[in-house]
Amino acid sequence: MSEKRRQNNTSIITKANNLGTALFIFVVLAGTILWFSGNLHFGSRGFAEVDVKSSTVDADSTTDTGSLEEAMCEHGIRTIECDECRYEMGVVKIQPSVAKALIETTVVKDTPRTTTLKLTGQVQLDKTRVVDVVSTGSGQVKRVEKLLGQEVAKGDTLAVIHSADLGLAKAQFLDVQARLELATSTFEREKELQEISSKADYFSALSELKAAQAYYAAAERRLRLFGLDAEQINATKNEKENGLFAELVLRAPQSGTIIAQNVSTGALIDTTQILYTIADLFNVWIWYDLYEKDLAVLHNRLSSGRTVSAKVRVKAFEGEVFDGVVDLIGSQVDEHTRTVKLRVQVKNEERKLKPGMFAEAEISVPLNGSITAVPSSAVLSDEGKAFVFQQWKNDLWVRRDVAVGSKYGDFVEILSGIPKGAKIVTGGAFMLKSDILREKMGAGCAD
Repeated sequence: MSEKRRQNNTSIITKANNLGTALFIFVVLAGTILWFSGNLHFGSRGFAEVDVKSSTVDADSTTDTGSLEEAMCEHGIRTIECDECRYEMGVVKIQPSVAKALIETTVVKDTPRTTTLKLTGQVQLDKTRVVDVVSTGSGQVKRVEKLLGQEVAKGDTLAVIHSADLGLAKAQFLDVQARLELATSTFEREKELQEISSKADYFSALSELKAAQAYYAAAERRLRLFGLDAEQINATKNEKENGLFAELVLRAPQSGTIIAQNVSTGALIDTTQILYTIADLFNVWIWYDLYEKDLAVLHNRLSSGRTVSAKVRVKAFEGEVFDGVVDLIGSQVDEHTRTVKLRVQVKNEERKLKPGMFAEAEISVPLNGSITAVPSSAVLSDEGKAFVFQQWKNDLWVRRDVAVGSKYGDFVEILSGIPKGAKIVTGGAFMLKSDILREKMGAGCAD
């Protein structure tokens, strides 16, 4: 009987042990599942427990830097000091020396309110810096000195022409020069003999002298029209025997680039032909079409004598900005497009802008009032939320969610989320963003 009771007790104990083992296994499995799912934590999660999955706290909460400092992570240390958990609070730690080398910063401040016009136009020559070169005398081209595309300085020889017109003009000049010399000599003699000569002879000599002087002046001006200077005119006598008497030198009237050439050696030319076109490409015009609705703000500023700047870009040199100035608004509206022409002057020292290129322009016009704005490069986004990185301490940077407004050129308006005077990242912010988004790639202290 006692043996049977002993066997029953043993059976009960065995069943209890089996049940305990099963319960232990269940608890272990459940705990493991909760651990890997991130729902089981040991120790105080502190501030980070409020919203771990967001990779950061709300912008209003991050303003409380005291809470950030007090929050403890599961490793039993302050979260901001934990290399594995810091990112969960939107905090990044960078050594000052590294930050100085890799990121750019600015201070949040109020800036004047502006409106930005974006226009597309075409590069054209500055018509005030373009000259057509013609010959002052007809003849045959003896040689060509300058070719299409070459740079020339004012006074450079472009071509040499054998011109009968120049030869005739020089011959006439020599003739009137001889008459002037004779008339001068006669007048001087009559002047000396005035007491014994008749007054009629004296006044006749004076009249001949004045006439000779007039003919000489006219002949000299004609030679100057051929491009001869005083020294060359005086040397005309010596050219009769050296083959240069009828040689017309075509010179550049200004410095610039030869953009058209219509002359070749041996060609017969006349005074109506354009032989060269020279353009100074140091400055170019860009013409844009401006809609009527945008006319008032520009007209008011230009009419008051204030400067309107433009930032010009072309596809050939992406990333490069050319500074320009709006200097003219057209006088009439196109009846088909309802636009008016707008001209922008742009310095082109390196000759990168070529006539015919399409060019985009951003024209920022100041308005009344001011806004809080930061460079567009400072504003990042994650799951539809815009944010910036603010320097919290010497080596700590914290994410700040912000509400953004309108975009003004390279700047974006900040409506809320960051105080004025805060130091934020404008260049290299993506490096900080990649650090705080590690959780989405499976990192973190719960792994």
